[in-house]
Amino acid sequence: MIGKVYLSRVDYFDLRTNCIQRKTRPVLVVGGPNDNDYTVLPISTITLRQNVNSYYDILIPPQERAALSLNAECFIRVHKQMPLHKGAMFREIGDMKNDTPNLYLEAVSKMEEFQKNIVDYVL
Repeated sequence: MIGKVYLSRVDYFDLRTNCIQRKTRPVLVVGGPNDNDYTVLPISTITLRQNVNSYYDILIPPQERAALSLNAECFIRVHKQMPLHKGAMFREIGDMKNDTPNLYLEAVSKMEEFQKNIVDYVL
């Protein structure tokens, strides 16, 4: 599963309704399994451009989007990693590690850099 892109069901906080909602979202699997949980990076369209992190949100170029069955302009959010139970991932839509290896390596590298920066900050 590592390096694959899946459609998944994830919870999010909806500001309009002030409630937790659920939506389908593509995710990149980067770690696991650990007790049937995987570490994933969300892939998001980020409609409000002021919410794009210019360093840690990686724009997926059009050619790579097509290879990963992603239709809209979207970003890999490497600073928003989250655990996800394998049951929440219901359909594989692409293999980033094999089909777009440079993009996969960039995402993993920036994720590791972000994690290191958190550890350095805490220490």
